[in-house]
Amino acid sequence: MKPICLEMNAFGPYAGRQIIDFRLLRDRKLFLIYGPTGAGKTTVLDAICYALYGDTSGNTRTGANMRSEYASPEQTTYVTFTFAIGLKTYRIERQPEQEIAKKRGTGLKIESASAVLYELCDDGTDKAVLASKMVTPAVEQLLGFKSEQFRQVVLLPQGDFRKLLLANSNDRQQIMQVLFHTERYSRFQELVKQRHDEVKEKYTAIQYKIDQYLQTNDVAQEDSLEWLRQDLLAQQKKIEAEKKTALASRDAYQQVVQHAQVLADHWRVLKHNRKEREGLQQQQEMMEKRRSLIEQLKKAQLLAEPCRTLEEIQRQGIAAGKALEEAAAKSKQAAAALRDIAAYQHALEAQQEDMRKERERIVQLHGYVEKAHECTELGKQYDMLQKKSQEAALRLQHILSQKEDCKKAIEAAAPIVEKQQQLFVALEKNKGEEKNLRDRLQQEQHIDQLMTTISRTQKQMTEAVQAYTKQQQQAQQDAVDYESVQTLFLQGQAALLAQGLKEGSPCPVCGSREHPQPAAAAAHLPQKEDVERRKHIAATSEKGRQQAAGAVQKLEAVLAEQQRQYKLLRSAYAEEGSVAEWAQRLADKKAAGAVLESAAAQTKQMQKQLQDRQSELKQWEEQETAARSSAEEARLHFARTAEAKQRAENELPEIYRIEQTLRQDIQRLEMKVTDYEKKTATARENLTAAQKADAGYQEQVRLLTQQVETLRNQYSESMEGLKKRVVQAGFATVQECRMLQNDIPRLPEEEKQLARYEQLLQQTAGRISQEEAAIGQEPEPDVERYAKELQAKNQIWQQLSDQEAAVRSRYDTLKKGLGQLQSWHAEQAALTEQYKTVGSLYDLVSGKVTGINFERYILGALLDEVLRAANLRLGDMSRRRYQLQRSHTWEDKRIKQIGLDIEVFDNYTGYARPANTLSGGETFLASLALALGLADVVQAYSGGIHLDTIFIDEGFGTLDAETLDFALKALLDLRQDGRLVGIISHVPELRERIDTRLAVQKTDRGSTAAFELL
Repeated sequence: MKPICLEMNAFGPYAGRQIIDFRLLRDRKLFLIYGPTGAGKTTVLDAICYALYGDTSGNTRTGANMRSEYASPEQTTYVTFTFAIGLKTYRIERQPEQEIAKKRGTGLKIESASAVLYELCDDGTDKAVLASKMVTPAVEQLLGFKSEQFRQVVLLPQGDFRKLLLANSNDRQQIMQVLFHTERYSRFQELVKQRHDEVKEKYTAIQYKIDQYLQTNDVAQEDSLEWLRQDLLAQQKKIEAEKKTALASRDAYQQVVQHAQVLADHWRVLKHNRKEREGLQQQQEMMEKRRSLIEQLKKAQLLAEPCRTLEEIQRQGIAAGKALEEAAAKSKQAAAALRDIAAYQHALEAQQEDMRKERERIVQLHGYVEKAHECTELGKQYDMLQKKSQEAALRLQHILSQKEDCKKAIEAAAPIVEKQQQLFVALEKNKGEEKNLRDRLQQEQHIDQLMTTISRTQKQMTEAVQAYTKQQQQAQQDAVDYESVQTLFLQGQAALLAQGLKEGSPCPVCGSREHPQPAAAAAHLPQKEDVERRKHIAATSEKGRQQAAGAVQKLEAVLAEQQRQYKLLRSAYAEEGSVAEWAQRLADKKAAGAVLESAAAQTKQMQKQLQDRQSELKQWEEQETAARSSAEEARLHFARTAEAKQRAENELPEIYRIEQTLRQDIQRLEMKVTDYEKKTATARENLTAAQKADAGYQEQVRLLTQQVETLRNQYSESMEGLKKRVVQAGFATVQECRMLQNDIPRLPEEEKQLARYEQLLQQTAGRISQEEAAIGQEPEPDVERYAKELQAKNQIWQQLSDQEAAVRSRYDTLKKGLGQLQSWHAEQAALTEQYKTVGSLYDLVSGKVTGINFERYILGALLDEVLRAANLRLGDMSRRRYQLQRSHTWEDKRIKQIGLDIEVFDNYTGYARPANTLSGGETFLASLALALGLADVVQAYSGGIHLDTIFIDEGFGTLDAETLDFALKALLDLRQDGRLVGIISHVPELRERIDTRLAVQKTDRGSTAAFELL
């Protein structure tokens, strides 16, 4: 990734739009970002990281926290970053959620966060929108790593620079996994583990099935299953024989039971029919009554038509009588209504003369309408203009008063503001002095802290020297003890050889055949184990002495470096007081500045008030001219309107000078006349309708009276004829015959019931004779006893059948199970063969054999390459003292399981030690070398990741001048690879040595940045 252009707006300390165009650097690949504390140097890195990932370089602030405090509500906070990856160019635009001014109206609104990623054409125009949602994942895919890895490899923020060097094994693994895409090796491990677990689980599942099957059959071994099969086969043959005998006995007895059941059925039917015949005989009396009713209904049926005719005449007569009564009542009501309507019409005719006069009055009032309207409108204008004239006079008076007050305020404030202008000069001078005191206090605090550190180091040095002296004495003593024990052991060996010497035989040591003084054995000879133990103790003590010596050398170097820094600082800053005294001087200067700030603020406020008053005076003078003109115009218009109003009022009666009153009187009179006309027309219509209704009701009464008389005569004649026929049919009265007319519909059903009774009686007698013939002389059998005995025989046969089925089912199941066992054993054999390969491969890649899994082994090899690349630069920067290496101390089981820990080999002492034991400057050099080495290896291994840029925030202040030269040389060598290196630092020496700089200036209105190309 190579930066092209960075644009910030209202971001951090940058109040406005700030553009940093990296194309201005051209072929310059090393540049310095410098400026005062808080000016916004690190904000440049924050903006790049925020544009790409949505967080800042230190990952401690969100985009919303980065909105500039100097920004106005109308400004929008955003970052635009243009960068190149290989031959392609991209631009990303991102803005945080923020509160800005509304474009319409007043107040603020919440602007949502947004981000867009573009691919650009060669001419810089937009080629395509790559992402408007999920922008951060798209950036991660382009760059090849996430925000955390970006801050550890490309953008090294203040305080996080040494994380890659000092990270533990697991954290370093996560970084390298992303950079080198080793997840495929992890996936391979997972696939092997998955296959291993599948084979193991299948084998275990089959064995579980075998165990469950044996447990189900209640056997411990598979050999017992064959014996169980033979036993079941014998049981099956025995049960078949017993079942055959029981079946023959049951079938013979079943024929006896069937005959008894047939005889019992005949006895049951006979008893039922006898009981049914008794019930029919009990209904004989009721059937005789039914036969008599049928005869009467047949006679009444012959007289049904005359009875219906008589009833119809009677019904019509009753209905005609009711209609006659209703018509008579309505005729009476119609006559009364006719009299009332005639009287009302006569009363209306008496009011005709009054209505004529009212119509003439309406015509007269209509002639006043136009003049009354004119008079009303003039009255409204009169009131309005009178009010406007008064308001114009009052406004002119108010403006004159405000103008006078404004003049007095200006005359009083102007002299005071002129005198206080000198406060601003004193305030700027005080700010400069306060900044100098603050810088000096920081240096004094740094010197004081350095003195404390020197004292602490001197104390550690004394303790280390004492520990070294003690360890040296112990090592010397242990060496003497080892040599003494070894001498005694050798003497003992000589004594053992001397015991076997014989005169004339050669000595196995010197070869002499004479032995004048053979070695004598000591009282207590040490064993070989004692010698080895003493040797180990001496070696351990010597190793401890060397480590103590290394600690002393390290502390000597550290102390010398600290004392050198103290002398440099004291040569630059003479001792002119304690930290507390400098702090008090700064506090006094701040207090004086606060007083001046307060006075200056008051002066600025008074200046603004004076300017406001002068503007206000000008406005009052302009308003005075306009108000005088408006007041005179309103007075003249009011006078003309008053004259016209008086002329219009003289032409009208006083009561009708108001148009509304006139129109109300006209409307009242018109409504009165209209109402009279409507009432007259309605009265005439009502009189005509009443006359017609009265004549109609009288005619209706006459017709209904004739109809009632005719129906009465017809009823009398029909009744006489019916009486004669009823007596002839045998009925006592007409009423008796008419009562039976309603029961005539029952005649068919009654005849049917009687016929059915006679038929049932005859059928029952026949069935009784048939059953008695079938039974003969046999008694009624005990069917229940026969059934119980048959059920017992059937149960015996059923039990044997169940036993046979159970034994056969168990035999079949066992036979099938034996086949399944053979199949399971075949599967287990196949899985065992598979496991030989899969299990061995799993043990290898999971680290059970070596202690390091497959992916970690690959990462270890990659880390070795990174360390080799880092050591090429670290060797130059540390003057060939230090080398980074991977820890291979296999006695430490914890490290054996980790495998990615880094240690530092010190060529001065000959020992390796953890990286966290390096000093601050040494840690910076090692971290820088590691970051550059990592960039080289990552770019060599992956064409998708381009580490064309590295930014370093601070760290150079811990280096002496010579070491700083070596570090800069290593960074300058990167230009050969075309890599861009940006450094953020306060170190003055860097500004002198680096001629390409990005200067960040701090002002009271926000910061600005610009390249200095010398």
